[in-house]
Amino acid sequence: MISAILFPVKARVSNWIKRYLPAEIVGSITLFVVGLGIDALFHNPVFTAFGGAYGEFIGYYGTILFNDLRKQKVKHTKITARIFIKTIKHLFFEFGVAEFLDSFLVRPFALYIFPLLLHNVGLGLIVGKIAADIIFYIPTIIAYELRMKFGKE
Repeated sequence: MISAILFPVKARVSNWIKRYLPAEIVGSITLFVVGLGIDALFHNPVFTAFGGAYGEFIGYYGTILFNDLRKQKVKHTKITARIFIKTIKHLFFEFGVAEFLDSFLVRPFALYIFPLLLHNVGLGLIVGKIAADIIFYIPTIIAYELRMKFGKE
């Protein structure tokens, strides 16, 4: 009985890891490259926070979009404008609410405050990223599960 309850949870967590982990890896790399690069150039915590946040945005969503289009190419052999637009709509449904809050409020604030509190830019970026990710993934996973449940894949 317990395994019947846990199996769907394991399968869902496995799907989340397959979907989000590659994007997290690339996004983390771009966050640190851009964030630390901007910090080295300007020594301005606001520039560092926004640079890291938007560096991560580019790496993360570039990876998600690439992977989603690759899956569509397997299904359809060719990516048409219609398939591309449909993929973008699905991404807006899945990430829209979370990304709006994340990009304009949570992530820049976390990437600003933690380096200051910890007196270490690198460690602060890591802690800030983790804090922002926790808040980001709650609405994202809910939207993803709704999309999967209602056949919006």
